[in-house]
Amino acid sequence: MWSRDRRSQERGPAGRPDPRERAVTRGLAVAGATAAAAAVLAWSWRRFGPRSRRFAFVVVWVPMTWLGTVSRVVTPRLPARYHELRGFERDGARVYELLGVRVVKALLRRGPLAAFNPDLHLPEEPTPERIAHLDRRMRDAEASHAILFVATLGLGAGARVRGWRTAARWTVLFDVLLNGYPVVLQRYNRALLARRFGPH
Repeated sequence: MWSRDRRSQERGPAGRPDPRERAVTRGLAVAGATAAAAAVLAWSWRRFGPRSRRFAFVVVWVPMTWLGTVSRVVTPRLPARYHELRGFERDGARVYELLGVRVVKALLRRGPLAAFNPDLHLPEEPTPERIAHLDRRMRDAEASHAILFVATLGLGAGARVRGWRTAARWTVLFDVLLNGYPVVLQRYNRALLARRFGPH
């Protein structure tokens, strides 16, 4: 009886988990994901070498999956001003279509990569609340990829300074494909959402 009452107290009012318990769980999740990512990067460095094309892919892919995992616990966000749609985006974002955003959209919606963001789709019942939630999720996904895009460009520049030209070129290429295009896609989708349902 005592142990049951003690657990009830630890879970807080109305049976909700204690905030400290949630904080510890989140911290352990972030630490575990970070340790796993660091281990994969270290193994790839030794296995492929920092100048290789394979390592260039790993150095882009692993941080992307790491942040995708961590963002479920701690969501990185950018200022609202960054997310404001520009005039050319509100008017149709044709430039994004010329860059092939529709092809990327088709791949992400139907391919295996769709599993990474299962809730970035128009809800069957587009209520104002659900549309607002979708817009927030799009902004969060865009922020994560934008942060990674800039950070990885720094890694590419560092490789170029070291004279690792092959690594620099492939790092930037993979960064554009895996982070740059997702940023463009989310801005394109948010523009479509705003034209159909109004700004959020």
